[in-house]
Amino acid sequence: MKRYSLVCIFALVFLGCASSPQIEKPQYTQRHYTFSILLDPEQPGRSPQLDLAMSLLQMEYPAEQAEYLNNALYSVPSLDEYKDYVINEQRNIYRGKAVEMAQSGINNEPNHNWWYSETVDIKESMGQGLIVERDYHFYTGGAHPGKTKLYYVFDMSEYRQLRIDDFFTNFPREPRLRDIIYDELRKYSNLTKTQPLSEGIFFNDEPELRSSFFITQEGLGLHWDPYQIAPYAVGYIEIIVPWNAIRPMMSYTGIELLTKFNIYLFM
Repeated sequence: MKRYSLVCIFALVFLGCASSPQIEKPQYTQRHYTFSILLDPEQPGRSPQLDLAMSLLQMEYPAEQAEYLNNALYSVPSLDEYKDYVINEQRNIYRGKAVEMAQSGINNEPNHNWWYSETVDIKESMGQGLIVERDYHFYTGGAHPGKTKLYYVFDMSEYRQLRIDDFFTNFPREPRLRDIIYDELRKYSNLTKTQPLSEGIFFNDEPELRSSFFITQEGLGLHWDPYQIAPYAVGYIEIIVPWNAIRPMMSYTGIELLTKFNIYLFM
């Protein structure tokens, strides 16, 4: 009788484990595309050209999450359709700008060998949160290439992209928050706490705080592209603002949202 009871217990445990929901591990692939657009298709051997390269993230599984994320990043059903859209858009921009430059006489011998690249990849996956990084690099003549970076912060449990205002009630007009961020920018520029930001690498003493943001375990990440708050030569500017420093300025909803990323500020 005792042995029969043990067998029943083991059977119930086994059935319980078998019926418990499985944690679905997301699956991704990276798709790579290259393409060249001739400025003068009638002279293929002599024509300047625009070279395009794309490395694009595609979520494959789970199906419902994949449909949401891919649509949020590309707004079309497939990466091939997005690739075609970019090629057509860049072709029109390339040839249109080349005609404008020729007609305006900006340069008698303009360099029309241009290029465009786009990379979309995961910066970090944290709990139910996902941070995607998107880089654009391009050259359209002139002294140097252009570049810009965007971050997307997703709550994959509710299928939505989060904004900075989801975490703060008064960003960026909260004076204490601005002071903390400016202090981090001073550290970035090797300034003391009493030095104006304009004495470092920045254009002025009150740089614009509306920037691309991301989430890390250590704190809130803020990103600025070249020319946004400092000269091109400085490149990208990124700082991490510690959670413990800015927690008093966060909304209750924002602190709750961080638990989706396995960040617990109440503890």
